[in-house]
Amino acid sequence: MPNFALLLSHAPDRYTNIGEDEYGDIMADYFSWVQEKVADGTYQGGHKLNTEKGRYLTSRSGSLEVHDIPSTEIAEVVGGIMIIEAADLDTAVQAIGNHPHFKHNHNVVVLPVDPVSED
Repeated sequence: MPNFALLLSHAPDRYTNIGEDEYGDIMADYFSWVQEKVADGTYQGGHKLNTEKGRYLTSRSGSLEVHDIPSTEIAEVVGGIMIIEAADLDTAVQAIGNHPHFKHNHNVVVLPVDPVSED
């Protein structure tokens, strides 16, 4: 069955000015959703991106250039990723209709993942 990547975006400061109890409640919503999807065989994995400094790499004329970037710039685009399994894109969309990210943030991008060739 195909896999789909969920790109979870949020503002870089989304979790900086909230209390410990509120943050715990938010994380409980996510953990509960993941447990539900593990139980039904949909959830394949995921990670929250770290907000520390990252690096942007590019190759120009055969030379690798490495630039430091704050992860907070990326967090506006992607704050975390999850992989789910679904029969097709429409089924993947249905599977995430109750995702807590819609309650605590706003946007989720769903993209098909190409299978890795075993050749």
